[in-house]
Amino acid sequence: MLKIFNSLQTKLVLSFVLLIVVIAGGTFRFTLGQTQKALLDSTRDDMQQIIGIISNQFTQSDIAALSQLEPGQESQPEYMALKDKMVHLRSLSTMVSNIYVMRLEGNKVTFVVDDTSDNPAAIGQVYTDPEARLFDAVKSPVASDDLYTDEWGTFLSGYAPLKDGSGKTVLLVGADIKATQVIERQNFIGRTIYLIMAMAILIAAFLIESFSVTIIRDIKKLNKTANEISKGNTNVFVDVVRKDEIGELADSFGRMVTSLKIMMAEDEQRPDDKK
Repeated sequence: MLKIFNSLQTKLVLSFVLLIVVIAGGTFRFTLGQTQKALLDSTRDDMQQIIGIISNQFTQSDIAALSQLEPGQESQPEYMALKDKMVHLRSLSTMVSNIYVMRLEGNKVTFVVDDTSDNPAAIGQVYTDPEARLFDAVKSPVASDDLYTDEWGTFLSGYAPLKDGSGKTVLLVGADIKATQVIERQNFIGRTIYLIMAMAILIAAFLIESFSVTIIRDIKKLNKTANEISKGNTNVFVDVVRKDEIGELADSFGRMVTSLKIMMAEDEQRPDDKK
């Protein structure tokens, strides 16, 4: 076991694989971070477009009906009709988990209609902790800068103005994407990059192993030749043909064997000359 660990082939493979792992690890972390950021930016852009499309689906009669809703009217036909329309709009996008309409009075935000079926916000309920980007939607559609958390959970949201006939913003419409959906998309990208990196490391390790085998094979041939020469056997042939440093070493071995043969031949002839 120790012999295997100390072999040049093992050291070469381990050294190169370690180098690749370090480089791949750094690349993975950088690539993953940049890819996740790009994915978040792409999701924000999608959300901004989606909320813009949703806001355009509200007619002037819808906006007028929404503006007239008062607390306690959640069971009224007008409220139910508007909520059904919002549920339908939500069903058109697989990303959106919730649509709601809000009234903005200075820094105070209250809900008008919330399309969720699970504990919806009531008419007039104050939104206690709205994100800052919501207030920018008075002029045009916007999306959250990042995931944010409120009393209902963690989301990435989009907001857009609902304007009356004179062009004045009277309400805001919002839509949410659950954070789990955004994170799952980011994790999918991470797993994909990880798989690609792992495959690249395995392929690189295989290539390094294959390359090192040829190097070690030729080094062993040179070592065997050197052992034979050390025993006085000059009838050896250096069977290594390469165009790299090992090939140059093999050529040197060949020349050395030839020189030894000449020297030994000269030594054998000298006693006869003395006679």
